[in-house]
Amino acid sequence: MNTKAGQHHKMKLVEVQPGRFFALETSVVPGTRFRFNCRVEPAGGKAKLSQMVEIKGLLGPIMQGMMGPQVSKEFPTLLANLARKAEAG
Repeated sequence: MNTKAGQHHKMKLVEVQPGRFFALETSVVPGTRFRFNCRVEPAGGKAKLSQMVEIKGLLGPIMQGMMGPQVSKEFPTLLANLARKAEAG
């Protein structure tokens, strides 16, 4: 995952429902686990992606309030990068 701020975070694919859903996880902050739940929907011969993030772990509740809005701002960039990779191959 590459962010607008130039940060890079390794992601792990943790769940897949082919053509419908996938989930990615990363640990951005020690004591937390960020899970990105991504839904795939048909959209006129293409696919529409939507995403929700859950922040879990010992510091999850604190980070949800502090970082949730910032992570949400990154969604358009993250989804565009993901779509580009999926379309390439």
